[in-house]
Amino acid sequence: MAYNDKFKTSIRGRRLGLNAVSSAQSGGSHGEREFLAGPDGFREECSTSESTGTNVKAHGISHILGTSAASSSVFTLDPPIPGVEKMLYFGSTGDRGCYVKTKNSETIHSTVGSSHTTIKSTKGGVCRLIGVTTAMWAGLGLTSGTSSNAGGFSLTTST
Repeated sequence: MAYNDKFKTSIRGRRLGLNAVSSAQSGGSHGEREFLAGPDGFREECSTSESTGTNVKAHGISHILGTSAASSSVFTLDPPIPGVEKMLYFGSTGDRGCYVKTKNSETIHSTVGSSHTTIKSTKGGVCRLIGVTTAMWAGLGLTSGTSSNAGGFSLTTST
């Protein structure tokens, strides 16, 4: 079954619709494309109450904040949904670190060609994850305070 065959067409009206863009307008050579148009923006679900006792949802924006306890905080991220973005905002966590691990060892692939299953932050930062498959995240925008934690490999913006 084709991807487009799975869409529901329940939204009707003048304030939200599809805007057809020709190849001359989109800069591509793939013929006419359609884009959702009308609203000023899309509202994502935001959570500031993530806890280590429940899984972090695979969509929306989550504020991940470590505790002042003697050990690091470890959060578990639900499996990815293909094509859906997840944003993690790490508050300042101090030296102990704050970890987000994947639920079933789903991999997070970075732009430097490495894959891992845990994201660590000790200084805060923002990272974007996009579901590629139900077993793989694409990691985008890992900032200087965010690193991967897999066998000593660390993503950093400094050399």
